[in-house]
Amino acid sequence: MDPILPKPDEPLYLAAEQQHLRPARAGTLVLVEEGLVLLEGPPRWLGERMHSARLQIGAGGCHVLEEDGWIGLMSPRGARLRVLAGRPAHENLGDLLVARLRCLRALENRLLAALAAALRLRVGERENPGGPAP
Repeated sequence: MDPILPKPDEPLYLAAEQQHLRPARAGTLVLVEEGLVLLEGPPRWLGERMHSARLQIGAGGCHVLEEDGWIGLMSPRGARLRVLAGRPAHENLGDLLVARLRCLRALENRLLAALAAALRLRVGERENPGGPAP
């Protein structure tokens, strides 16, 4: 468990098998940029038992929390994610949407850059099948 919470909109890095517990408000967006994250939602009563919803969120996926409470985040192989706090109801929803789209656009740009680098590598291999000349 981390003693200091990252600032809003800053990436949170989870090492393999690391667990992170934190409080979250309803409307908070969990956005996974890289890796796989196992999210354990805020506990709630279901009949006479306490139940926490559990879900897997892969790279590029997100989840919006429906209730206030403590959430658990864990990654089996390591991950980078953002936990974007829910905004007060009086805040402009257009601004919220633009902020969320900026995060997704940044993720898209990183994925495109990685794809371009991989394509350049493949083209280089085709042009020099035996490897670089001595």
